[in-house]
Amino acid sequence: MTLVTLFFFAHQPDRLLPYERRNPALRPEKGSLHARYFDDTLNEEVFHKVADKCYRPATGLLGDLVQSRSSFPKPLKLAFGLSGTLIEQMERFGPDVLDLFRSLGRTGLVEFTGETYYHSLAGLFDAERTEFRAQAQQHADRIEALFGVRPSVFRNTECLYNDSIAAAVRDMGYLGILTEGADALLAQVGSPDFVYAAPCGLPVVLRNYRLSDDVGYRFSNRDWDGWPLRADQFAQWMASNTDMHVLLALDYEAIGEHMWEDTGIFEFLKALPEEMARYPQLEFATPTEAIRRLPVRASIHVDDFATVSWADQERDTSAWLGNEMQRHCYEAMRRMETEVKQTGDPEVMDCWRRMLTSDHLYYMATKSLSDQDVHRYFSAYGSVFEAFVRLSTALTDLRYVAAGRGAA
Repeated sequence: MTLVTLFFFAHQPDRLLPYERRNPALRPEKGSLHARYFDDTLNEEVFHKVADKCYRPATGLLGDLVQSRSSFPKPLKLAFGLSGTLIEQMERFGPDVLDLFRSLGRTGLVEFTGETYYHSLAGLFDAERTEFRAQAQQHADRIEALFGVRPSVFRNTECLYNDSIAAAVRDMGYLGILTEGADALLAQVGSPDFVYAAPCGLPVVLRNYRLSDDVGYRFSNRDWDGWPLRADQFAQWMASNTDMHVLLALDYEAIGEHMWEDTGIFEFLKALPEEMARYPQLEFATPTEAIRRLPVRASIHVDDFATVSWADQERDTSAWLGNEMQRHCYEAMRRMETEVKQTGDPEVMDCWRRMLTSDHLYYMATKSLSDQDVHRYFSAYGSVFEAFVRLSTALTDLRYVAAGRGAA
């Protein structure tokens, strides 16, 4: 038997205003900080574009599939990771989209995983991981309030993972963690398709990036030797796997937004459950079910200075910390933690945390070839230097505001 976990991650950041649309000489009044830094006009525009192409049609389709197969001996089961900032945008800009996810949750066949509320790099900050734990707690509270179930499996921002992150996740009471089946880990264990354990004992589930990227990345690529990928062919690939578990994890926005409807991606998803049902050795499972049902095969070890992620070809931290601009802003954010929290001002705290969102550093990447094309595609700022100016000046301005409010 091979358990198959189909996991989708969905996220939208709060994008920053250009420097020239802020007035750093104006002392902000209480209640004005979010509008001072964040471009909600742009955020709403992007949200509606993605919602129309992905969130509404894809979630509606998956909801119909889950419902129609709920009485089958082996029903379709799914998992979703929803960032806190996306949940807030759904509440503000598209409550009907949030209702679609609530409907999925009510089936009892869909699991919602935990993560950092602001999709941040706080898991890399310090040994105590105080901010990381606070954001994870905030996210878990929101998921429980929305769906009635507290998340039991954690998926860190962009699958960032090392032994210390795993230990913090275990201490927070999670049953396991999802991360990338990066080559550095496969060199230790051979296959991504089993449940492993961190040195602290926390179960670790690895993403099968080759199969995941066949659907989430290569599906629409006419130059790929697997194009066109059909559901029956993909199901056959899955059935040929004799290992215990396959984690198929991909960006939800790939469905319909990155890969448009005319690529056939919706038809593929619609047909996949039926095609997989033809193979008795395949069964869908949520992450929690996979961890509870499968034995731990071996231990894996990832040093804090060898952190893995699912980003770019390197699958490390270089997507966010690969150049001086990124490292400068990261260190500025990290050093501000104490003074921001000492203000006791929830507005200052909220704005700082939204600036921690990993996307702001991602937009500054200066990579080569296809990786840089991906970074450029996701950025709404036009250039890496514009991304740097927006974040660095916002951080400087917020530090000034924090100093003023802390002295008040």
